[in-house]
Amino acid sequence: MKAKKIFLALLVMFSLIIPFTLTSFALGDLQLGDPDIEWGVKEGKTYTWVVKESNESLGFLPVKSKYEITITSIRSMLGGDATELNATITAYNSQTESTTTLLDNQTFIYFDSGTNITTLYTILTEHGFFIPPDYVDGFAVGLFGFYGSFFNHKGTMTEYGVFAFYGYRSSTDLVYMWMFNKNLICDNLVIAFSGDDSENYQYWLVLKTDSGPTISFGNYFLIISGFAILSLIYIYMKKLEKKF
Repeated sequence: MKAKKIFLALLVMFSLIIPFTLTSFALGDLQLGDPDIEWGVKEGKTYTWVVKESNESLGFLPVKSKYEITITSIRSMLGGDATELNATITAYNSQTESTTTLLDNQTFIYFDSGTNITTLYTILTEHGFFIPPDYVDGFAVGLFGFYGSFFNHKGTMTEYGVFAFYGYRSSTDLVYMWMFNKNLICDNLVIAFSGDDSENYQYWLVLKTDSGPTISFGNYFLIISGFAILSLIYIYMKKLEKKF
């Protein structure tokens, strides 16, 4: 029990330190955009993610399943200080060869830049989302509030120009990490147990590009470094447990 508390304390410290130590090197100083909030996605375009690894016993879709998000409209609100992204979202199960509609031309994301209020259509655990490029910090603050107690610990990290949002859920001992490309489109979602090594994923979702599902070096390094740090914390926790 004492070791578990140490692990959680270190995880909190990690989440607080990383944004300050890495953000300035990778993204530079974030500047406010135009009055109307801009997104890195386009109306009418469909974005597809493919499941690369999956532990189906945890309820995840099987390998080769797909999530598709079609942006139906992007609406400016409150004189340009807020924005609403509407979409149609479907999930394809490769095992049953069936498709389920999760959202049908409805509000996917709402963001108010004045209050940093961020809402998604539901607590996301299995597919990606988008962030307005000029409002990364404010959107992240809104995500912290939206996920609330769902994640016991949550934070952001940036490395090699790759921004990531992550959360730890103690009831399942799972760490979730969403990684975003330069357009702030989630291109990787990785889920692993907190004590697993950096290549033992319970779930891995990858954005499909024109050349097929890929993962860039920057993202790959981020996954390894992120989970390696968590693994080192876990190992240190075990050593303390044996010592005391």
